[in-house]
Amino acid sequence: MFATASGAITHLGSSSLLVPLSALYATALWRHHSAPLALRWLLALALCLGVMVVLKLVGHGCGLPEFPLFPSLFAGDRFLSPSGHAAFSAVFYGSVAALAARNASSRWLQVGLPAAAAALVLAIGASRVAVSAHSGAEVAAGLLVGGLSVLLFLWSSRKDGAPRLRTSPWVLAAMALGLGLLVHAGDPSFVEATIRRVAFHLGSGAGLCELAGQVFSGRSG
Repeated sequence: MFATASGAITHLGSSSLLVPLSALYATALWRHHSAPLALRWLLALALCLGVMVVLKLVGHGCGLPEFPLFPSLFAGDRFLSPSGHAAFSAVFYGSVAALAARNASSRWLQVGLPAAAAALVLAIGASRVAVSAHSGAEVAAGLLVGGLSVLLFLWSSRKDGAPRLRTSPWVLAAMALGLGLLVHAGDPSFVEATIRRVAFHLGSGAGLCELAGQVFSGRSG
């Protein structure tokens, strides 16, 4: 039962689910006279995913140094490919909940929505460890990148009002159907496999490892 629950929760951070949801969310912001807000959201999302792709390319192609935070907690953990599920879920659910909390009518919702999003994101991160997809250090790195992206979005949109978006029952039904298909058929995402192939070619002949080594050695020095 634990394995089944972990498998279901982990799909909530899948790019196969969150990419279309992100597109729907950006479109909804844009249509409700919030084009600047939609652009800021897309910028934060693009930054988050871009950083994750770079880290994964370097990790798969050359290897990464140890996770720099809480070394005693993550001592000995594999640190090869930071969790994209953790990062994507953090930036998506975190941004949506924080923006919705701005217009919440009660103090309970203003606090409860971000708290619920944080609990969901942490559950998704824990599920990645439970299904042996990532180590604790890799999940922590993904949460860090996603969390910083949320903070960037909130800071850049601090003067923007939050539009009141109405959720269509058809959208909710489509989300439920998509999640059900993911749980039943498994995550069809090919992102990680594609990154591994690209990383292999870049690491073997394009100077990726030399560039990464210069960056990390410069940081440590």
